[in-house]
Amino acid sequence: MTDLLISEQHGYRTLHFGSEWVQGRMRISKPAELALGYAQDMCAALLFTPPPKHIYVAGLGVGSLPRWALANWSDSIKRMEIVELRSDVMALAHSAFPLPVDDARLRFTLGDAAKVISERPASSLDWIWVDCYDGRGRVGTLESEEFYAAAHRALKARGVMVANMWSSVTRYRGGLRRLRAVFGVDNIVLLPAIATENVTVIASKSPIPPLDSRAIQARARALHAEHKLPFERWLKALAPVSTAL
Repeated sequence: MTDLLISEQHGYRTLHFGSEWVQGRMRISKPAELALGYAQDMCAALLFTPPPKHIYVAGLGVGSLPRWALANWSDSIKRMEIVELRSDVMALAHSAFPLPVDDARLRFTLGDAAKVISERPASSLDWIWVDCYDGRGRVGTLESEEFYAAAHRALKARGVMVANMWSSVTRYRGGLRRLRAVFGVDNIVLLPAIATENVTVIASKSPIPPLDSRAIQARARALHAEHKLPFERWLKALAPVSTAL
């Protein structure tokens, strides 16, 4: 395909899929940093679960989340599988947006992430990241009930699926209803982005603890100090899935 475009400005390298929409961005001098706010938001599930050992990444893009995970969860990660549909995106991530190719914990799979996860053993994953959009904002089967059911089956008891969704599209509420049908209404919270239509959806296989508990508030403070990300603000902004339906 020929729609991959790279721009560079103010020390950042940005990927586009043939449009002005940003598919991913990397600070050239600090590649492990999460340059986009919504990508930072996709780490908020640490409030409810420990750093993962086994991670499934649906959609590679510029590799921001995998790079951050390798830099921050190096002691816990045992395996990270990154599934990307497009071979040209995979090649680009190894050149313009590099990921380590000699890390034995990394597995790159070329294929449909919705199909690949259905082939994974039950209760084998701690964390699933879903961030897959084409140049027209389409996500395909990664918002289907079949995919959500396969993800739920693949997660361990305390596992989480963290998905980037867009609140401005007509399919948004339908996707949330399908997700609720699989994970249950008490196991899903939403984190709206501040400046964009992105919504980080956190779906847990186990019930999410009360957001106002002292234990969660203390954890937010500790995570903020460790990662320099706004966990305390995220905790205040999280909302039950029922508020969007």
